[in-house]
Amino acid sequence: MKFSKAEVDAIIEASPRTFVPFNKLVLSEDHQARSATTPAMSLPELAASIKDSGVLQNLVVVQAARGRYEVCAGGRRLAALTLLVQQGDIADNYPVPVLVVPADKALIASLAENCFHVPMHPADEFAAFARLLAQGKSVEDVAAAFGVTPLIVKRRMKLATVSPRLMALYREGGIGLDCLIVLASVDDHQRQEQAWAGLPSWNQRPEHLRQLLTRGEIESDADPLARYVTVKAYEKAGGPLRRDLFSDDDRKAYLLDPALLERLAADKLGKRAKQLLSEGWKWVDIRPRFAYDEYVKHGELRKPRRAPTSEEAEALKELDTRIAALHEQMDALVDRDGDAGEDVSDADDANDADDANDASRDRAFLALESEADGLEEERKARLEALTEWPVAWMALAGCVLHVGADGRAAIRAGLIRPEDRADLAQAITKAAEQKSAGGGGSEGDADPARGSGLPALQSLPSAAGATARPVHSEKLMRRLTAHRVAAIQAELLDRPEVALAALTTHLTLKLLADPLHGAYRLPNLLAISATGNQHDLRGAAEDIEASPAAQRIEADRIAWIEHLPKEPDAVFDWMLRQPPQTVQRLLTFLVASTVNGITGTDTGRPVNDGLARALGLDMTRWWSATGEAYLQHVSKARVVEVVHAAAGAKVAGPLAELKKDAAVAQAEQLLAGRGWLPDCLRVQPHADAPATGGEEVDANDPARTEAPACA
Repeated sequence: MKFSKAEVDAIIEASPRTFVPFNKLVLSEDHQARSATTPAMSLPELAASIKDSGVLQNLVVVQAARGRYEVCAGGRRLAALTLLVQQGDIADNYPVPVLVVPADKALIASLAENCFHVPMHPADEFAAFARLLAQGKSVEDVAAAFGVTPLIVKRRMKLATVSPRLMALYREGGIGLDCLIVLASVDDHQRQEQAWAGLPSWNQRPEHLRQLLTRGEIESDADPLARYVTVKAYEKAGGPLRRDLFSDDDRKAYLLDPALLERLAADKLGKRAKQLLSEGWKWVDIRPRFAYDEYVKHGELRKPRRAPTSEEAEALKELDTRIAALHEQMDALVDRDGDAGEDVSDADDANDADDANDASRDRAFLALESEADGLEEERKARLEALTEWPVAWMALAGCVLHVGADGRAAIRAGLIRPEDRADLAQAITKAAEQKSAGGGGSEGDADPARGSGLPALQSLPSAAGATARPVHSEKLMRRLTAHRVAAIQAELLDRPEVALAALTTHLTLKLLADPLHGAYRLPNLLAISATGNQHDLRGAAEDIEASPAAQRIEADRIAWIEHLPKEPDAVFDWMLRQPPQTVQRLLTFLVASTVNGITGTDTGRPVNDGLARALGLDMTRWWSATGEAYLQHVSKARVVEVVHAAAGAKVAGPLAELKKDAAVAQAEQLLAGRGWLPDCLRVQPHADAPATGGEEVDANDPARTEAPACA
């Protein structure tokens, strides 16, 4: 039978209301409408509220035997009262307001209380907390009244300060509580609303919202500079910050003045810098955040290691012997794995014995491994003690003092400024001449500066090399080398014999690396993990799709897709039916699609240089130095230098007087048709390179640009 609210109200209206001592109340087993619940407030919170304000809503009871009353609605209030009695906060005869209903109406009354009760919206709770505090109650008083911590009260108050527009959305279900918490972390209503409006509908995640709100702010626990300076020092210096009440870490803060933070870091680093200068370094630069681009032109010395004394050598030898012995014992334990239990006939006993032996061997292995690791650390420390900077080197070099990724002071030492390279080379030459005149050194000594206290010249970039090196940013280098990779891929499409050789070489270095000394250290010629790198090319050079090389590759890709079966399971059978030439051309295309070589630096030999030489790569067929492709991305001085190299000083001179845009436009015209290439796009001949064995291919042969010969 379904009861209307009016009928239920009539039952309640006809029932008497009174007070019953707590010790006369028992929980009803027969008249409870709800056996389990998900409370909006925990039991301690409810108990604290009753202690502060009393029982505001009566319990529904029925009269039972021996003067007792069974509670059929209000079980949680009864449990909270029980907790207060147990804690001694109220007497066991505490008067509890009740509504006494007939036994045959008890279940209906219990059902009515649960069905017709409208729970408070969380937004109303936030506002109520704020009103209590506005009435003069302290945070601690409100916390005690509701049995929660002061932090929870502060958080609910903070939620009440969210923009009214956003709070209305929250009431309507348009914003989740997790996002409302993030919005409440800042006080500016306009900033809250802008952040929410800027959040795409498909990505309304609290993590993304937090990124929008904290843009430009520095997280105290994540930023190395903030960890190095410390929030305490930043605050002491008057730095503005914002704390997030909803963070689990109450020490976390968002720093709002990056300039002040960097100044404080530099001041703190300054003390260490003075110490470094007193040690004999020629110069010390303080950089709170190390920028590699600032020092890309600097040479860098390697910290030398002196020869150990006889005692030090003996100690190192002893460590090596002990470490080797431990590794032999560990290998022996591994070899013995599975031998235990062979002499036990009973199967259960054998399994138990195997388990015991396995556990014993594991413990022994871990103990040996731990001891070996400790000896390795000791050996590393002893070797580190043998390295030191010679005074003569320090007088010519300097170091950069900065904050490392771990939030500690870090030193990059042994750097040579470009203007000091000539002096260094002169000093090395003079030292070598003095040594030669004095007849010092052994006959086989290959280092002319050994014993002079100066570094060998070949350990540094030469002064001439420093002035001739093009100034290319990492982004531009990636852009240029992406075009080089695309060009190699396009060239490779017509050279299956080279593709086969490249693939075989790659697999040889991967699968037969043990007898090939140093093979593991070689960079990958191909991305042979069956992942094409067209996405990488587009990411490195946004203009790649318009290049002739990329268009050639894309045309072949589309042609192959049209010829391949549509179902993956049918590809192998289809492959078996094709003539060898078709499979070879498809393999060539796939190998070409994996060529590697995008890099952000222009030092060292390109990984694909050998492949480029084998193909006879001519980058002028695939790339030209236009404004968009190159000239706009380098300095005006570099533009003048390029035109000087390609067309001569007389033509390049007037460009120096023009503004950058005008110089680029004129330089593009002057370079047109001249075939100038930056060094990173040129293919240098290799004196030791063997002949490729492939026949010459005419660059103008129409067959080089035909579609794949698919059957």
